[in-house]
Amino acid sequence: MTHLDDILPDLLLGTLEPNARQAAERHLATCEACRAEVARLSPAVEALTTLAVPALPPPQVLERVVAAMESPGRFARFAEKVAALLDITRERALAVLESLSDAAAWLPGPTEAIQLLPVETGPAKAGMLAAFVRVPPGVRFPRHTHHGREWNLVLEGGFREDSGHEVWPGELLEKDEGSAHDFTALEGPACIAAAVIDGITSFEELEA
Repeated sequence: MTHLDDILPDLLLGTLEPNARQAAERHLATCEACRAEVARLSPAVEALTTLAVPALPPPQVLERVVAAMESPGRFARFAEKVAALLDITRERALAVLESLSDAAAWLPGPTEAIQLLPVETGPAKAGMLAAFVRVPPGVRFPRHTHHGREWNLVLEGGFREDSGHEVWPGELLEKDEGSAHDFTALEGPACIAAAVIDGITSFEELEA
């Protein structure tokens, strides 16, 4: 890349593809001439952005979006993954996912604000403990040790482990026997995840 003359407007407007944007930013870090051109063009671009009048969507559009985000069927896209995790049929998985919207189905969890919704597993997971976990944003799930393997499938929201590793919707986190961690639900919607435990889990902080 020589100079950015042809793509500077796109860079300043934020319309470059990610790879091209990263390459342009690397070039700017070493090219004084292009940095000067960015400084010259920036006021004009900023003036253009002030001319754009933000348009609010019609109320019915916003209502439909919110309804879709909160509807019982919003988890249907995870039916196959939940069916495989719990060793149940897809039809049964859909019914279980629908039940997540029933506030009365949730039980108190290991600490205040955390809730659990126990579920039954299929034959291949017989004897394992399975439940959905709901952790409000910013709430920390207490540190615990896995005496057996554990699988966590996030359906909504997300969480950050004490190691800094984040898990997002659709991602499966597997913990080995003997591992220990705690995690905190990320900002946004409450973290809802399906958990299957082959063995038992001991909560270190609760036992102290």
